[in-house]
Amino acid sequence: MKKILLIFCAFTLVTACENEPLDPDFTGGNNNGGGNGSESGDLTLATYQLDTDVNLSLFGLPIQTSTNSTFNITNNLITSGTNAISVSGSPFVPEELAITHNDSDQVVSIISTGSGNITTNETIVTYTNGNISQISYDYYEGDADDYIYNFTYENNVITRTQVGSSITTEFTLDGFDRVIKKESFDDGVSIQIETVTYNGLGNINNSIATGELERNSSFGFDSNTNPLQIVYNSEYLLSFLNDEYSDEIGPNIAQFHSTNNWNSYIINGESFDFDLEYNSSGRINTREISFSASDSQNGVSGSVSVAISEVFNYVN
Repeated sequence: MKKILLIFCAFTLVTACENEPLDPDFTGGNNNGGGNGSESGDLTLATYQLDTDVNLSLFGLPIQTSTNSTFNITNNLITSGTNAISVSGSPFVPEELAITHNDSDQVVSIISTGSGNITTNETIVTYTNGNISQISYDYYEGDADDYIYNFTYENNVITRTQVGSSITTEFTLDGFDRVIKKESFDDGVSIQIETVTYNGLGNINNSIATGELERNSSFGFDSNTNPLQIVYNSEYLLSFLNDEYSDEIGPNIAQFHSTNNWNSYIINGESFDFDLEYNSSGRINTREISFSASDSQNGVSGSVSVAISEVFNYVN
């Protein structure tokens, strides 16, 4: 598993149980309040709580992954957190996260420690001339989940290769340095493509995935400022470059990188509306996201349902 990724996104059928985001997770308890401090509009995000439940059905077998997360934020940067994960009803296993940035506010390491302050896994990010040139992940309990990603840049295309793998992935950026296309190849043969479009406000309009995963998604937003955008701004490319080749990028952009708050989702024609609560200044306090989809990926048919609960706490 990828133990750490500052961003959690489990929206694809087969890989939903594999990612525990740039991630992070913990049970900071379900504080349904949110919005600590005054009701003014100039508050900054202090903590962000993210609880997720992903239910998969593959070959008729149910799989459930639950994560509870808390992120601690200083000067609009995530500096630490806690995460706990449970798979199919197993006990939650808590871990502490330590996130280090360089002078340009870019993440250079994410270290996770478990019981007894023992390091369980770490992600190291290397930069060359300000660009991500390598991401390495080390899971200390075994080598099966370890990986090294290398990156090259040509014009507006970033190409990712993985040591020991035949799969490469290309990320295409537009003139605003936003990802507009993700395409993966196996020995040079295209196996998965996702294209996204944006509106004039900077929100994602739709995402179309073809290949191993076939999905047409549209996204809706409110008119209030998304407090996650500025927090995750320095991790924008990292959140995509450190994903699995088959992960969707559309929901990631909608939740963490759009200008306004994501409040609805249409998947292959089926609509889902989310529940959002705000303070008197229009700052989002809580959001409940719930949706489901049926897919056929890699010749395997199944279904996935996702429930996400978020709490936003602010300080003056």
